[in-house]
Amino acid sequence: MMMGFGLFFMLAVLAIPILLVAGLVIWLMKPGNQQNNSQPTVVRPPTAAPRAPSTSAGRVCSHCSAGLQPEWSHCPQCGAPTGQVQEAR
Repeated sequence: MMMGFGLFFMLAVLAIPILLVAGLVIWLMKPGNQQNNSQPTVVRPPTAAPRAPSTSAGRVCSHCSAGLQPEWSHCPQCGAPTGQVQEAR
């Protein structure tokens, strides 16, 4: 009788840590618990939005989008009258 209890106690002392370690290894090997470290994360800087041509008055030709100055009566690029201009955004 005493030998049976000693054998049971010895198996419990050895088996419980082995089962805990095996369970932990199995849990860590699940696909949901792994992080994908094979490819590094690439951080790209934000791209700048295209700007309207810079002018002192902030006006552009509605025909060719060339920058215009307030005193010009016609666009120097396409020759359109400056009465057909829109404000730059």
